Amino acid sequence: MSFPVALSWLIAGIIIGAVAARLYSLRQFNQNKLQVELDESKQQLQKYRSEVSSHLETTQQLMSQLQDNYERIASHMASTRMQLVDRAGFVEKSDLNYLSADAAAHFRETVGKVDERRRKKTAEIAQQPLDYSGYSSGLMKTFPSEKKSEA
Repeated sequence: MSFPVALSWLIAGIIIGAVAARLYSLRQFNQNKLQVELDESKQQLQKYRSEVSSHLETTQQLMSQLQDNYERIASHMASTRMQLVDRAGFVEKSDLNYLSADAAAHFRETVGKVDERRRKKTAEIAQQPLDYSGYSSGLMKTFPSEKKSEA
């Protein structure tokens, strides 16, 4: 073989090798880039899972505190009910004992008179008032002359 042919084969081999190395390095670079993205996604997922876990743990603690507070409120209400409402010595007096005897008698007498006046007014009203006139009005209006001709 001659030297120029060998040199042309050498140059062609170097060019083909350079192109092949370039393609291989691009593929390797893309694989590395995908691996980095995968690692970042895994880290984000792990961070999200830890945030959700801490959120659920905090919520569980708050719900537990809420339940404890509700139980304390319920027991407090039950104990104060026993103290305030269910007192054995508590008797409700209907008499007007804080007024003088004259004022209490006057109030009882005037209340009776007011009741009698109300009963008289309701007895005087024997029938309901008429809320309508004797003739039609509006869209269904007919005059008295029309009513007589229809009958």
